[in-house]
Amino acid sequence: MKTGVAGVILAAGLSKRMGRPKMMLPYNKKTIVRHVIDAALRSRLDSVHVVINPQIEGLLQEVSVDGVMKVISNDSFHLGMSTSVKKGILSMPHHAEAVVFLLGDQPGISEQVINQVIGTYQAHDKPSIVRSAFWNDEKGHPVLFKKIMFKHLLKAEGDSGGKAVLQRFSSEIVYAELNQANIPDIDTLEDYEVLVKEKGG
Repeated sequence: MKTGVAGVILAAGLSKRMGRPKMMLPYNKKTIVRHVIDAALRSRLDSVHVVINPQIEGLLQEVSVDGVMKVISNDSFHLGMSTSVKKGILSMPHHAEAVVFLLGDQPGISEQVINQVIGTYQAHDKPSIVRSAFWNDEKGHPVLFKKIMFKHLLKAEGDSGGKAVLQRFSSEIVYAELNQANIPDIDTLEDYEVLVKEKGG
């Protein structure tokens, strides 16, 4: 059954703190970004789009898998996450009524989490924004934006991504209550070492 919700995986980061392309790091028999793609493809998202940094060797091939509708190269990646958000919005099929943004460096994401965000959107009469809420009142990704928010996301600048839109329209946010700890980003080598140690590589 169609949900009207598309997914955009943001995988164009510079990996400054890591010192090497984190999306391509191996973890549990796959690359980090492939875990995110696979979870998205298993979920109820109608389509999956991936925004990449074209300068990362092998990344285009890694994300060009069956089921991914579109791979978008972001030549402006050095200007911050907002450029990837905009590329993702502009890649949306005309029938998409909302988009869920996923981070390419969160291999711990599951289709259940994505589906709960979509389910919250549907159960609450399709609000403008659905944000994930984890234990200890932590907020994080995935985040869903309804089409009415796209024009605001297209005005984002720098590394803010959708943060400015979340702040401006905070009263319109509905939270998807997830009964689990927040999903960690893999930003540094230490983060990666912790991930591999905890999950056995």
